Amino acid sequence: MWGRRGKVVGAWLRASGAGGISSLILCLFVTAASAQSVQPKTEIFTGVEASDNYASGYVGAGTVLGKGLYEPGFMLRAVGSFGRCHYDGTLLTDGAYVPTTFDGEDAFLAALAGYQFRKGNFIAKLFAGIQAEDQHISPHDPNNAVQGSEIGLRLATETWLDISPRLFVSANASYGTAFQEYCALARVGFRMQPRLALGVEGGTLGNEEYNAGKGGGFVRLDIRNIEFTLSGGFTGNDLEDQPSSYVALGVYRTF
Repeated sequence: MWGRRGKVVGAWLRASGAGGISSLILCLFVTAASAQSVQPKTEIFTGVEASDNYASGYVGAGTVLGKGLYEPGFMLRAVGSFGRCHYDGTLLTDGAYVPTTFDGEDAFLAALAGYQFRKGNFIAKLFAGIQAEDQHISPHDPNNAVQGSEIGLRLATETWLDISPRLFVSANASYGTAFQEYCALARVGFRMQPRLALGVEGGTLGNEEYNAGKGGGFVRLDIRNIEFTLSGGFTGNDLEDQPSSYVALGVYRTF
């Protein structure tokens, strides 16, 4: 039963991936520009990341059911992403293993519910929900188990601590049962000015077939209530391969 449904979900996720993200980004920012409340209750965020063998983009939105985004209370959030990658391997053809480059596409959607805790300068958000993910590889790689469509549970957490008016730390992590996908990122930042911060970052990511680490630095700039974060550094498969550079841009706004 899920086989037929999975193909339908996978085709829809791939077809709506890049175009859907672009359209949603535009709609979210048009909506945000039309209204800015004194007590923000809605957040929107988007971003892109690329290295020498992958590129991806994501977009999401959330809202609180309580007083505001900076107060304790329940939250709702939706996130979608689409990415492409390639990797080298071998494929058995006519009885011989032939070097092959595999091209992959990944589409992801998640709907989450959570709660925000706040104690002084410390904020923690805990989320749980459902995710749908489709991994498509061409040509088909019989040695890669991360292919096809899956629906599963997703857990996520976000934390933030202002150590001082200038120094802050953050740590985010997520895990999904679809393909055992996980991601974690920690940052330490220093506010050079009220609207400008510099810092370092490090993290890990992967799934049941792949494990990687990353590390680098970031610059965060707040312009007219829109927060831009540009980061870059090096990433590699558990330091077994030659690491490659990566660059990422994230945009966040509340209203």
